Amino acid sequence: MAARFALQPFVFQNTVTTQMESVIQGAQRDSVTSQAFLETPAAYWSTTPLVAGTQISPQLAAFLAAYPNT
Repeated sequence: MAARFALQPFVFQNTVTTQMESVIQGAQRDSVTSQAFLETPAAYWSTTPLVAGTQISPQLAAFLAAYPNT
């Protein structure tokens, strides 16, 4: 498992559940099992967490610390 972090918010069609799903900027996903990662372009993802105060707001960083897979 390798963690990937969303560089931007986006919505995608999950082909397994057939549901639309949204991912918020900075959210963490598993690169092996996450449909969000597997079904979207690599340009949407980073291998390093986004930086609070520059890439994401401190409030969003605090939220993601409590709920990383949002």
